Amino acid sequence: MKKILHFLLFLPSCGMAQSNPSMQMDMNKNAAMSKITSYNFPLQPSPVKAGMAYNGKKVEYDLYVTDTMVNFTGKHRHAIAINGQIPAPILEFTEGDTAIIRVHNQMKMETSIHWHGILLPNKEDGVPYLTTSPVEPGKTYTFTFPLIQSGTYWYHSHTMLQEQSGLYGSIVIHPAVEEPKLKEYVVLLSDWTDEKPNQVLRYLKRGGEWYAIKKSALQSYGEAIAAGYFKDKLKQEWQRMPAMDVSDVYYNKFLLNGQEKNEFKDAKPGEVIRLRIINGSASTYFNLQYANSYMRIIAADGINVSPISVNKLEIAIAETYDVLVTVPENGAAELRATSWDVTGYSSAYFGNGPAINAPDIPKLNYFKMMREMGSMNMSGMNMGGMDMKGMDMKNTDMKEMQMPSDTSAHKMDMNMGNMDGMNMGAMQGMDMNMMPPGEFNYNMLRALHPTTLDSSLKPREVRLALTGNMLRYVWSFDFKTLSVADKILIRKGEIVRFVLTNNTMMRHPMHLHGHFFRFINSQGEYSPMKHTFDIKPMETVTIEFEANEEQDWFFHCHILYHMMAGMARIVSYEGSEQNEFAKTGYKKLKKEDNALYPWYDLSVHSQGAWLSGNISNNKNALEFEGRVDWKGNFETETHLLRYLDKQQYLAFYVGYDYRKNKTLPLFNKPNSKDNRHVFDAGFYYLLPMLIRSEWRVDNTGRLRLQLERRDLPLSNNFFFDFRINTDKEYTVAARYMIAKSFSISTNYDSDYKWGIGLTWHY
Repeated sequence: MKKILHFLLFLPSCGMAQSNPSMQMDMNKNAAMSKITSYNFPLQPSPVKAGMAYNGKKVEYDLYVTDTMVNFTGKHRHAIAINGQIPAPILEFTEGDTAIIRVHNQMKMETSIHWHGILLPNKEDGVPYLTTSPVEPGKTYTFTFPLIQSGTYWYHSHTMLQEQSGLYGSIVIHPAVEEPKLKEYVVLLSDWTDEKPNQVLRYLKRGGEWYAIKKSALQSYGEAIAAGYFKDKLKQEWQRMPAMDVSDVYYNKFLLNGQEKNEFKDAKPGEVIRLRIINGSASTYFNLQYANSYMRIIAADGINVSPISVNKLEIAIAETYDVLVTVPENGAAELRATSWDVTGYSSAYFGNGPAINAPDIPKLNYFKMMREMGSMNMSGMNMGGMDMKGMDMKNTDMKEMQMPSDTSAHKMDMNMGNMDGMNMGAMQGMDMNMMPPGEFNYNMLRALHPTTLDSSLKPREVRLALTGNMLRYVWSFDFKTLSVADKILIRKGEIVRFVLTNNTMMRHPMHLHGHFFRFINSQGEYSPMKHTFDIKPMETVTIEFEANEEQDWFFHCHILYHMMAGMARIVSYEGSEQNEFAKTGYKKLKKEDNALYPWYDLSVHSQGAWLSGNISNNKNALEFEGRVDWKGNFETETHLLRYLDKQQYLAFYVGYDYRKNKTLPLFNKPNSKDNRHVFDAGFYYLLPMLIRSEWRVDNTGRLRLQLERRDLPLSNNFFFDFRINTDKEYTVAARYMIAKSFSISTNYDSDYKWGIGLTWHY
């Protein structure tokens, strides 16, 4: 950035512009940007729900939902398609039309469609068991609603994890008022995994390491020592924090309109085109960069905003942005969408000729991020609710820089002390709005007209804390998942203000169904209207909206796996009769996040076999440990746990232990514990360094203390385990992961001695 500024300031006094390709590229970008600044888009009338009528032209679509097979990675995998394609067809309308959409479910399981960002009657919203009946196998559901808005939107399944399997598509509603005539393209971003989505969620629940290994994001002790971050790693685990990451899932591919690479050769040289960009991914933020020119944002979440130019646009899950770009005079310019964990990208090329590629984004330095996180002042923060995975360390200084834009009176606040080598005299009187555009942030979004609500009404303020537990993968508001939370009650006609504080270290894209809200930013009364917003770690965000609806509406995190793990609430209008589908289905909806998930590890070694298994939901777990050698000696421990505290560090349990020793000596004495069986009770408590302590008493009155640490990372694939107790029993073990479900392993047990073999993980 400094080099570009230096070049622009000194350009009048030097003749080197043509000799430096990077400088020439900057000049080309500025020239291209000048073309897109001349387009002005009109103010859209604010959609008003009251008095919705089924008028205007009827536009009809038939959507056939089917099981299908796809091959994005060289492997055939199950997916869900609409009309035989992924993504689903683009649905186009004009503001004022009446949409009639018949959804034909040709699968053997139920499905649903939610019209994301569309203002419509409650019963058409498409959330099964809350607003709309699910579309049963072999059945057809007809959605009918008037279109009282314009812009870029999308649709997707709201049934379980079907969205991850391909059930998503785009919606374009053209305005009734005339806009500049431009060639336009829909850009629908998504992520793809070859795994079944329910297996992804199960693996996240078990806290497996394979996704981090695949992304080189494990942050092991060996790597920390080699990189000089050993103390930082110790500090992290002393605070009971797992390794950081910026996304939960490892994805095999990132797609743009269903492909990794797209070419739009019909875009003409020098032409200004409109891109309607939708992030339809299940859990991936994207950084967007365009090779030929800066991007000019003209709409956010379907609503026109005061145009702003940026060189990088980060788009949260479920958001939409409309941007203008200029096609190069020679060549094809790349629009690149890079995943937020920088593990891959997808591309679209506009124009003909040689490829002009967007710049690469550097790989993440997780240890540097860990150190910056550790240097934060944690006093007063609720560390129990934090999740150090997913922390966006670009923002750890908690500052939102107001980047330059060409929209308003907001000028760039520049730190002159940091501009080394600049001619400060040349800067005097310089219009900062002529500076090259920077990276997008929310404070740049400015509505085209004041969005303030009725000041005579005292807002109903609702404060919510975003909370989570990455160790057990439970996400919530105020430590309550949807399955146990009360509804958020509001009244029709009032102004509602949500104040949300993110107490986790994961970013969350939040979406409110059935409403647009003011996203309060630095633009004050011109704060933009949105239906989805991103909230960063430790950030507090305020949104306001007019309660002009009725019945129940969904409010949730749009990371699919967070929503399914509990981060959702119901916004309910007091005194409004409950939707007919919710009367019987609401209980089923609330059960979704509290499902049982099983996992186990089976080690087969030269001296015996070890099995550990777990069946768990949000608050309860059934754990089993079994050990057997090839001489017939064995022992088992079965415990039923109940987690008691918000952080889920403390759990009470009752259990049953059985041991049958035929040949093993006990403490160098003849074995006196053949056929020992006891009932026991106690509690587990998670200590610093992620050591699990167990305190128990059995029915004979015998006390036992046990300390255990599993999955201590020594290198990116190599792990160490240990267990020791006051019965003078101990085990040490190590394993090297070579696949998600397979490790080479070894252990030494005080009773069963040393062995080596293989471990299977499920």
